[in-house]
Amino acid sequence: MQFSVLGPLALSADDHAITLTGTKPRLLLALLLLNPGRTVSTARLVDGLWPDAPPASAVRNLRTYVHRLRQALDRGGDSADRLVHDGTGYHLRVDEHELDLLRFRRLAEDARRSARADRPDAAADLFDRAVGLWRGQPLEDLPDLGAELGATVTALREQHREMTVELTDLRLRLGQPARVIPALRRMVAEEPLDERHQAQLVTALTLEGRVGEALVAYQQARRGIVDELGVDPGPALQGALQAALDADSTEARPPAGRPAAAPAGRQALPMKPPVLVGRDTTAGQLRAIAEGIADSTGADEHAAVVLVSGAPGVGKSSFSISSGYDLADLFPDGQLFVSFDSGDEPPRGSGELIRELLVELGVPLTDVSEDIRERAAVLRCALAGRRLLLIIDDVECAQQVRPLLPGAGRSLVLVNSRQRLLDLDVGWRLTLGALDRDEAVELLATIAGEDRVREQPEVFGRIADACDQLPLALRIVGSRLVTQPDGALPGFAEHLEIEENRLAELVVGDISVRHTLSVSYRGLDVDARRALRELAAANSLITPTSAVEILRLPRQQASRLVEHLVQHNMLVPVDAGGLGQRFHLPELLRIFANECP
Repeated sequence: MQFSVLGPLALSADDHAITLTGTKPRLLLALLLLNPGRTVSTARLVDGLWPDAPPASAVRNLRTYVHRLRQALDRGGDSADRLVHDGTGYHLRVDEHELDLLRFRRLAEDARRSARADRPDAAADLFDRAVGLWRGQPLEDLPDLGAELGATVTALREQHREMTVELTDLRLRLGQPARVIPALRRMVAEEPLDERHQAQLVTALTLEGRVGEALVAYQQARRGIVDELGVDPGPALQGALQAALDADSTEARPPAGRPAAAPAGRQALPMKPPVLVGRDTTAGQLRAIAEGIADSTGADEHAAVVLVSGAPGVGKSSFSISSGYDLADLFPDGQLFVSFDSGDEPPRGSGELIRELLVELGVPLTDVSEDIRERAAVLRCALAGRRLLLIIDDVECAQQVRPLLPGAGRSLVLVNSRQRLLDLDVGWRLTLGALDRDEAVELLATIAGEDRVREQPEVFGRIADACDQLPLALRIVGSRLVTQPDGALPGFAEHLEIEENRLAELVVGDISVRHTLSVSYRGLDVDARRALRELAAANSLITPTSAVEILRLPRQQASRLVEHLVQHNMLVPVDAGGLGQRFHLPELLRIFANECP
């Protein structure tokens, strides 16, 4: 059995077309084929078949369309268990050799792998085979695709567009401009404002020695862009013009047999933090996870999500960003970073972050819908099949981050949160804690100077203890110690050890431990804030029994509040050696809570 979605929807057996009549049954088949081998819930199928408003009989009608689809499969001699109902929805069992979409994705992946291995001829041939699978626009014969199918088709068209750009670049670098000029002229006619194809056409004509035609092509492109958009051409098209004007230069054509290197994956990470201290074990765990994802060769891989959580100021963002740089070799399609944090303003919305990611991935803004569900669907399709690392920072709740998570693909997503997000479905959970004393002193040494630490180890140990071994506090103090004379360090340590002074001293520029703790405190509900203040005032190791006494609440209610604070990483579970549950309130958080009214 053969299924085709890269063009008009079609199914056949032994080179004979199988007729499936009716718009709804064909839409049903399209929905299942665009989710090959995966269950599509009944609710999603109903939304896809009736995008405006489903009738009261929608589920019953769906069963009828499933029956008609099974009849069509049976006419093709197919087995009765290909279309399966598993209680939550339906999925269509389909192998890679049976569906053009799966073959397209596999060929694209193989082509990019060959390009990365510096085998441009093999990469170009594989891209050619992938492009050759397209018989038109995906599902072009189906009317009213609805939001989800429409977004998926848009993303597929974008993937096809990106592939043609990559293929054309390879042919040009291989010195084969004549092979791409006809296709480029057709693409330029279809999308006259696409500067990438315009630039490639000018370059191809130049490399073919048709400089006059190249200059004409540039003038036509520029005129259309100026008339329609009111701006001058961008750097790519202007660079192609310069090459045409300087066609006799050796830079106009790559040296024979030596194609230019393919561009590296998109890297949009913030500046790499200073060297991490005390995170070797956790970094090793993350490296093992990433290598397992990168080495996977399954045909239906799902993106991996790792939650990185910990108390405020523990260094979650620094750890993840540093890891993004260290793991770049495993994710050649790029490393991206987005954050819900907006300073003192309310958190940024999920739709805004999705739009930012789509722009980074090269999706034209004209294809970015204002509807959050459509944006999320386009993002999932844009990420499918890619191998990239995505860091999502400052996540407050699971609902906030779910629309940003990819489905299929071999990407790694690091979700940074002050909370443990127990309602978020993730593959791994990494929890960062405070450093031990030696690690804290080592971190101070990397900032304030190793010689100074060697000369006054006891003083720096006291400073590390006063900072509660919290990385944020240590970095603040370390930067302040840079300008302190050695003789003033003992006095500074003594001043910092006084509780009333401590939070006021843990400030440098616009970075403040008090502000960081305040953000987490405001994220608690009223009852949890009161519980935190009362536990801080007690200043003792917390057990289920002592929590009842301190909070003056029934055991179940007190346990629920303790659990809530643990989920927010405000209380830290302590290994009690079989003595029962015990929890520790970090010292700086205790001081802060005692200040709160």
